[in-house]
Amino acid sequence: MSRSRFAPHQIRSRYLHALNATPIPVHLTDPPDPMSLTVLGTETIADRTVHFGTIASAPRMWIAFNDINPALLGYITGLVVGEPDLWVCNETHRDWTLDGSNSRHLKQAAAKVWFACQRDCEG
Repeated sequence: MSRSRFAPHQIRSRYLHALNATPIPVHLTDPPDPMSLTVLGTETIADRTVHFGTIASAPRMWIAFNDINPALLGYITGLVVGEPDLWVCNETHRDWTLDGSNSRHLKQAAAKVWFACQRDCEG
């Protein structure tokens, strides 16, 4: 048997992997103020301090920067099912999220913060 028989499957698998790693652009009509976030955790990714937090009026895992303007990057969904998606609501940060493995590191850090908070809250 030749490898060519499995080529379509491998191509689809690689495409799906690349598609899942790509941040999803979203336009928010009323984005939350990053200063009003309840910060659940902080990580350093590619020399940037990233805050992961939530807000009661918009319950999501929001991502914001500490010292970069505009501060709000976006949010993460799908943490509970183990398939996180990164939604980028500020176009100025899109290039940074696509650079190297920043998207993957953001998703991993968000999952780490999420499950640490869940463990601490539930005991």
